[in-house]
Amino acid sequence: MKIALVHDWLNVKSGGAERVFFELAKMYPEADLYSLICNQKLFAESLNDRKVQTSFLQYAPGALKKRPQFMLPLIPRAVDNLDFSGYDLIVSSSSAWAKNIQKPKNCVHICYCHTPARMLWDSWPKYLDGQRIRPFKVGPLSRFIISRTTSRVRLWDFYGSNRVDHFLANSNYIADRIRKFYRRGAEVVYPPVNVGQFKSATGQEKGSYYLILSVLSKYKNIELVIKTFNKNKLPLVIAGDGPDKDRLIELAASSPNIKFLGRVSEAKKIELLQQAKGLVFANIEDFGLTPVEAMAASTPVIARRGGGANETVVANETGVFFDQDNEDSLNQAITRAEQINWSENTLLAQAKKFSAERFVKKLARVVDSIEGTHE
Repeated sequence: MKIALVHDWLNVKSGGAERVFFELAKMYPEADLYSLICNQKLFAESLNDRKVQTSFLQYAPGALKKRPQFMLPLIPRAVDNLDFSGYDLIVSSSSAWAKNIQKPKNCVHICYCHTPARMLWDSWPKYLDGQRIRPFKVGPLSRFIISRTTSRVRLWDFYGSNRVDHFLANSNYIADRIRKFYRRGAEVVYPPVNVGQFKSATGQEKGSYYLILSVLSKYKNIELVIKTFNKNKLPLVIAGDGPDKDRLIELAASSPNIKFLGRVSEAKKIELLQQAKGLVFANIEDFGLTPVEAMAASTPVIARRGGGANETVVANETGVFFDQDNEDSLNQAITRAEQINWSENTLLAQAKKFSAERFVKKLARVVDSIEGTHE
């Protein structure tokens, strides 16, 4: 059987979607790998030096490759030009475009969908408000052109979704979004979390600080956390880097209790999670790997209620929720968390439900089952 694995974009970011793709590559060592763009050097270790076939977008200037939104008009053509002749099975890992590939006749296409493209379906008007084509903000004329382009790509995206034989979703939350935007059902297979790397966390003494481990972007809602800790004066450590870094540092400038570490190594991340008093997770995410990693490190989670956190965090057992997007609601959740005697065994048991081993077993079972129906 000839197999192809396809991912949207392997350029700079290495998040949950990329982890799924790398796990798929391990599961299918003989499969051919595809991505619209790939920084082969950056991801060589994760890909075990396997070659990734790319589209013509690979030759775009580096500044453009870091900003896929500016390449939106070219993306449908780049996807359509990828050639999958001769393949029997295609598994795409997609939060945007990879699911829209043209598959050959008698080939089965299974899409592991991280989310329908947010910049097309629900977030793009708000997203557009914050964009700037330096030195200008997006004005009426450019907004009109971008809106027209987005509408065309949205139609292409919808019709492309009809070519997928079977959808898998990374959470029930995303399965609902697939149903809403693509009118398709999806089976849930939770993404893999390397729970085993945190085994040594149990029994360790916790520190006094709360932790944010995140890309520093506006949509992550870190501003709310900083404003809350500006008032309650509790120790907060923020690990990560991103386009909103300077603004957030300025926001916390008068609070010596808030410390920025920048981007940290994997070893440092594990150490921070193991020793944190709690992980603060203020954004509604599609799934959210970090809360599961925190629980594997015996660290409770203070999470904004909604999205994938509803499926990973158990209220008052592995974390607490705050319901309102304001400082009082978050601070009340922190106060509740400090009053709970957290069980390391309970935290770890919940994290193990999302282990890489479970992902591999369930995905293999689902793929075998789907293949069986097409024989």
